[in-house]
Amino acid sequence: MRLPEELSYCMQMIRTASSRFHAQVTPRGRGMMILLAVILFLALATGESVLYRLTYFLTLATAGSYVWARLSLWRLDMRVGKQSTVAQVGDVLTGAIYVRNNSGLSTGCVEVVQMSDMPCDVCGGIIQLSALRWKEWKTQRFCCARGIYTIGPLVARSSDPLGLFRVQIDRGDRVKMAIYPPVVELPSFRLPARDSCGKQLIWPGPQTASSEACTVRGYYHGDSLNRIHWPSTARCGQLMSKEFDSGRSGDIWIVLDLEREIHKCTGMERTDEYAVAIAASLAHLALTEERPVGLIAHGDQEYLLPLGSGTRQMSRVLDMLALSKTEGDAPLANVLSDNAVILRRSDSLLIVTSSTATEWVPVLQDLMYRGLGIEVVLVDPTSFGGDQPCYEVMKSLMNAGIPAYIVRRGDSLPLALSRQMMLHDLPILEEPSTGELIPASEAS
Repeated sequence: MRLPEELSYCMQMIRTASSRFHAQVTPRGRGMMILLAVILFLALATGESVLYRLTYFLTLATAGSYVWARLSLWRLDMRVGKQSTVAQVGDVLTGAIYVRNNSGLSTGCVEVVQMSDMPCDVCGGIIQLSALRWKEWKTQRFCCARGIYTIGPLVARSSDPLGLFRVQIDRGDRVKMAIYPPVVELPSFRLPARDSCGKQLIWPGPQTASSEACTVRGYYHGDSLNRIHWPSTARCGQLMSKEFDSGRSGDIWIVLDLEREIHKCTGMERTDEYAVAIAASLAHLALTEERPVGLIAHGDQEYLLPLGSGTRQMSRVLDMLALSKTEGDAPLANVLSDNAVILRRSDSLLIVTSSTATEWVPVLQDLMYRGLGIEVVLVDPTSFGGDQPCYEVMKSLMNAGIPAYIVRRGDSLPLALSRQMMLHDLPILEEPSTGELIPASEAS
């Protein structure tokens, strides 16, 4: 009974090893095979001994090249040193790649690369190892964009001296890496808080949340099991969660605009990366002040993170921001209108957008009339190469009495979010005859 089991295990190991060993015929190799077939046909047709000798020579050269290519990587061992799988945009991850030649033959020139789908990421090099030697080199990986990426496996490529065959081996597994947006401290930014009359209030400090549920709602991904209201679940036929009264007003909802058409980029700097960093920093500020935070974003899909507090909520915010993609089709006005039903009178709304349209400003005015505290952070698309100025939307916000901040390319976020924009700060002039807004630089 043991012999078949051991044989099956050996066969499985051989299949695993061969599945990660790939041999490919190059265009030169295909030409060699065609030439060999033609010469063999002529030798059989004419019976010339010279053609037979040439056929033998080409056959030996082709077979030798194939064996050389296979043996050059046959006992090559590769592995990656321990590396972090979580980072933030702007971090530089260091690691190491170890390669050892366990064969008694030299490898020749071998290209070793660690595969990755991260942008601007190439880790590897060209090595040549003698028999029973090993090599180590350090790698640096710059995290330039948020997202969930795949790192690995290690790939080694080589070929024979004649260039007839190209071989490749894969070692290691694929590992998921999460690149989170940067989180910066905003010491001068003041979160909105409003009472029932709509006046600004100073946040009174943390209070203990009530343990009594005030209502039930549909289950959101991320809700804990102790929040599920089982009687309502049985009655409605779907999971229902209990909504607890926080015992205070001033919950923060962050709306991140991920519409595809409004975002611009200049080189490696993009408006959506700025917007995501702002949203993460605002969430961190609100959670630091012990205020419940929720997140709304319409990108490649509709993201809705329910209100929550603490470090676990911050982790959920970063996870959602890392997963989201700037592929939304819904304008900001539609996003605000669709989610207005979940906003309560005592909530505060933080909008992060690059939209220069003005259709969403009246929607914010309606929400403000309901008693919500609202602030807007606008990432100026013209500083990233966009052609639509943000003067009109900023003027509309200020005329509506909605506090607004503007962030441009290269700005320090703590500095840009330390002072609200005023109407006299806008570099525009108004023509009395037509009412057309023109830049001040053109007016001179």
